[in-house]
Amino acid sequence: MFRKAVVGIVNFLFCHVFYRVKYINKEKIDNMGKCVVCANHSIMMEPAWLYCKTKNMWIMAKAELFKFKPVAKFFLYFNVFPIKRGQKDAKSIIHSINVLQQNENAKLLIFPEGTRIKKDKERGKAKAGPIYIAAKAGVPILPVYLTKNAKVFSSPRVIYGDPIEIPESVLEDKAEVQRYADMLLDKIYDLKKLD
Repeated sequence: MFRKAVVGIVNFLFCHVFYRVKYINKEKIDNMGKCVVCANHSIMMEPAWLYCKTKNMWIMAKAELFKFKPVAKFFLYFNVFPIKRGQKDAKSIIHSINVLQQNENAKLLIFPEGTRIKKDKERGKAKAGPIYIAAKAGVPILPVYLTKNAKVFSSPRVIYGDPIEIPESVLEDKAEVQRYADMLLDKIYDLKKLD
């Protein structure tokens, strides 16, 4: 009951009042089973736009957000878990794979650029983590484009693309993993044409 109430309030405030979010091709995620959801990232409120409208969503977030214990408990209650950026965080990677394998129709949100992209940058560098997780868990990746640097009271768009299958065989070659990661980021930004 508490979870539903909080999600309802966040949805109302951040998807309808402060931002009037428009969802394009949303049926693509509604019809998906388990998957990794990968989106570009430029402002703090974007995870709420996706979480509030998606059943069974987990979110990978930077570990720095979990330093204050009450905040950490709140995040964990809502299926948000930490990853240490800039280093190999095997514990979080294994947790991500377990989330996808052990939860029915789980959707795992990862920002593949690893950080928010500031206004003066077009895009970041694709990280290999989402490819590794999807391949190990045996699930597709759903690319999503979010209107960059949306201002308060604007109408940003959340645009869903077509799922990408990641064969486990790509994990045999680091260069191939990175090629898939770069391709994924291209697919995300290609959706900008619908914005």
